Amino acid sequence: MDLKKVEEAGRILDQVLKEAVERAARSTYIDLAEYVEERIVELGGKPAFPCNLSTNEQAAHYTPFFGDERRLEGLVKIDCGVHVDGWIADAAVTVDLTGEYGFLVEAAEEALEAALSVIRDGVEVKEVGRVVEEVAKRYGLKPVENLGGHSLERYKLHAGLFVPNVPRGGGRFEEGMLVAIEPFVSTGMGKVIDSEPVEIFSLTGRRSRSSRAEKFRQQIEKEFDSLPFARRWLVERFGQNVTSWLKLMILDGSIHPYPTLIDPKGVVAQAEATVLVEKDGVRVTAGKR
Repeated sequence: MDLKKVEEAGRILDQVLKEAVERAARSTYIDLAEYVEERIVELGGKPAFPCNLSTNEQAAHYTPFFGDERRLEGLVKIDCGVHVDGWIADAAVTVDLTGEYGFLVEAAEEALEAALSVIRDGVEVKEVGRVVEEVAKRYGLKPVENLGGHSLERYKLHAGLFVPNVPRGGGRFEEGMLVAIEPFVSTGMGKVIDSEPVEIFSLTGRRSRSSRAEKFRQQIEKEFDSLPFARRWLVERFGQNVTSWLKLMILDGSIHPYPTLIDPKGVVAQAEATVLVEKDGVRVTAGKR
């Protein structure tokens, strides 16, 4: 692991998240997402995935479509990633633009702090789920049971270890692991389902069966490696006809779509930080509160 690059990615992300929170109340979806992504580059990094601006019942994976000029409103999860030479920082904050959901934001942040307090070398991942669930219940909320944190490796956003928000699952934290910890809490059923729209994709490692689509896939791979990308990024580069290529590549299994994830019965808040697991605790590399 290149710790200097990990920390640099985190420094950039913390700065960009701070600026995004300050701008949220006066932004449109597309303006804020493009600001975040362009600012990451200005500061010396690259987006590790499209800026997520999931709102209200949307828990994750909503990024604006090309020309999404709607005013940003509601309970907004600003989830961003930065990489420096493939070394990733991943963090999120929830911004309440309604004035009604401060308790949800507080619960998510408290759950994150509780999670970080129990992580160290050798601890089972379900210990994180235990403390996240305890915090959620104390606020009369539910943890989102089918979302959670994940280990990070170079150019790998989800590197194998899953960190649940409920006390179940296997695996242990190991010293030297880089992990994104992300509690989600909900006023609803505490479970997300796939929904429209689908604006985020990643390559699967398979070649496309169409020779023309394969050339397009290779261009994507050269630009983004295995990291997720947005449809609008491709539209900006190649024009509106990319949608037909994306449909073909989904059918032949050469790209993976990420539907917007929603809790249809409630409103969801998220907090997230990236940490380096140490012998007796964690070092926060992104998402410093």
